[in-house]
Amino acid sequence: MGDDLVIGGGSSYAVGTDELFACADQLRELAAAVSALNRDLASVDSLIPRSRVRSIGASPSLVDAEAGIDRVALILAEAEIQARGLDAAVEAAAEGYGFAEYLVGHLIHEFSGQFGALLAGYSPILLLATVGGTVVLGAASGLVLGAMAPSGNARGAPGGVKSGASQGSKWSREHNEIITNPLTVDLVRIASQASGDIVAGALGVPPQLTPVLGAAGVAIGARAIMGTGSLFGLLKETPVRLVDSHTQVVTASPAGFAERLGRVPDTDVTDGAQVVIEKYSTPGEADRFEVYVAGTVTFSPVADSEPWDMTSNMANAAGVPGGGYASVAAAMELAGIDQSSPVQFTGYSQGAGTAAWLAASGDYNTQGLATFGGPTGQVPIPEGFPTVIVEHTDDIVPALGGEQVNNHALLVERAVFAGQDIPTEYAVPAHQYEYYEQTATLMDQAQSDRVSDARRSLDSFAGSATTVTSTAYRFERVPSN
Repeated sequence: MGDDLVIGGGSSYAVGTDELFACADQLRELAAAVSALNRDLASVDSLIPRSRVRSIGASPSLVDAEAGIDRVALILAEAEIQARGLDAAVEAAAEGYGFAEYLVGHLIHEFSGQFGALLAGYSPILLLATVGGTVVLGAASGLVLGAMAPSGNARGAPGGVKSGASQGSKWSREHNEIITNPLTVDLVRIASQASGDIVAGALGVPPQLTPVLGAAGVAIGARAIMGTGSLFGLLKETPVRLVDSHTQVVTASPAGFAERLGRVPDTDVTDGAQVVIEKYSTPGEADRFEVYVAGTVTFSPVADSEPWDMTSNMANAAGVPGGGYASVAAAMELAGIDQSSPVQFTGYSQGAGTAAWLAASGDYNTQGLATFGGPTGQVPIPEGFPTVIVEHTDDIVPALGGEQVNNHALLVERAVFAGQDIPTEYAVPAHQYEYYEQTATLMDQAQSDRVSDARRSLDSFAGSATTVTSTAYRFERVPSN
């Protein structure tokens, strides 16, 4: 399987592998070390001025030593210049590649959106197709995503099929090379981004104005899906309520990305709890909190009792508070988190989208965010705190969020099945928790400063906490009358 991590974002266009950036870091360190050595050498050489050596009639060996120092200084200077030049070349190549990738992606999304809006604006039939397509898209998403976790496990672990979609699930697993193809992922990302433009065009918005929609295009498309689905009793939001909470044994805050991802609740293990909140207490300091949010539990488009469902998925895409979002917000209030409480968020899949929206809400004193496999592209995450977004380039789920607009965040990508056979246990294998766990482990082993600095920043959040408590919360929907 692909073990190469591709790093992007971080307030620049630079995109490259972890090894490439680690090489640049080493070249930078080498240049600094050589420069320091040259300064030390010059300091030693200055102890006996050249004029003094000549005036005292020094022996030939001392004169040769002076000449040797000059030669070494020249070699060190050349080495420093070459190291800095290679470092600059690597960075320039990464910047150039990243900018080209951004420009091509931006042009593709802009063209597809305007073209779709143009067709929708000139064809009333396409308006009907758009409305009808939302229903088809919603149903198809439920079937495809339902095959990802037929056991209802928030981490997508394998299990027995519990619905009548077993044939579809089997077919999806046997032909999962289609949905795992990076080209399919790119097409889905383009389609998701353009969905809002098509809806806007169908409603009469001039195609020239659709580019201003930006990331809102995904939200517009998702709201159209929810609005259409509600006509058929699908994707209708309901209130939520707490049904259980219990403490868990935790001795310290997480260390590293793998351990951080491991704190995300697995509802099969946490008695159905979808939210875990850890509180870090230090005498004389304000309590600090880490919030972990689970992935989708059920993919039914009918809002039943489980808030971590397809309705919450669509609410996240639409940019409106859904059942999952409301549940986490309620759990945070119960945990004692207010607007001033320092808090970090970590989520996987749907939980990643929910965590991103909570961090972006402005309602909390967010100090850090880590997302794994979530459709976060449309979420306008603010700057000012460390943000790490982890995606697999052969995972269709992040692509549902459209184009990634958070260029200031550290984006870590990995092609899980590059040049490898795709397992048939899952319909969407690259989205499975176990493969994101592998990616998190690779991130912990990464050598580049970009990744290691982000890891240290997130890990240092708890500080010198003397007491760590962990509470798991389980919520359910309140049936609508």
